[in-house]
Amino acid sequence: MKTQAPFSLTMEAEANATDIYGIIVAAGQSRRMGGKSKIWMSFQGRPVLEWTLRRFRAAGVFKGVVAAQPCDHDAIQGLAASLGMAMRPVAGGAERYLSVREGLRELREAQSDDIILIHDAARFLVPRDLIERVITAAIAMGAALPVVEVVDTVKAVSSDGLVERTVPRRELGLAQTPQGFQKAVIEEAYRQWAWERVPTDDAEVAESAGFPVRAVAGDRLNQKLTRLEDIGWFDAMLKGLMEHEAGTGI
Repeated sequence: MKTQAPFSLTMEAEANATDIYGIIVAAGQSRRMGGKSKIWMSFQGRPVLEWTLRRFRAAGVFKGVVAAQPCDHDAIQGLAASLGMAMRPVAGGAERYLSVREGLRELREAQSDDIILIHDAARFLVPRDLIERVITAAIAMGAALPVVEVVDTVKAVSSDGLVERTVPRRELGLAQTPQGFQKAVIEEAYRQWAWERVPTDDAEVAESAGFPVRAVAGDRLNQKLTRLEDIGWFDAMLKGLMEHEAGTGI
């Protein structure tokens, strides 16, 4: 797997008039968490969604939408206001991609070449420099996502539990979010999508429409809170990050 070398926001990108918007996807049913809403779970005194929004704010992304269940909208509005962010709630869909489409529809003020960052709220440890890498690559290419290398041996296993073959891993990568797109790119990609199946992520939608997607370096810290057994790991990682980032305002 080849990724673009790590880089940060360049002077050229900073001087660009492009606006950056976030679509934070937070409408999941949290079935693997026993139905408990992940975005309001508390870690080190703050809910998951607050940590996510703070990470985006640290990267200079202050506006956009949070796709969530209607029962969460008032709390989201209050949280965003308390952080000084223009992030407004929008009704999430039954599937992730439907939430993304609703978010795109809501961002009517965004121009065609503005960048839309689509991010899973449950990836609340996302590093600021990862967000910046995606922004820079999306400005240059039109579409970008972070990926991490596959380090384990990969096996193709049949339905009856037999190993069929070993899959070469050098060209494989594990996709993360945020995934960034020029608004015109992701809107056109969704317009072209063949709706007989559910897309696994937004980069797949762009790929299927023929748009080139730049892979940039992801981060193994950027995991997604998914199961109850994940809580201990996230709590320990966040505690360590807070000690390291003390005084940075993140």
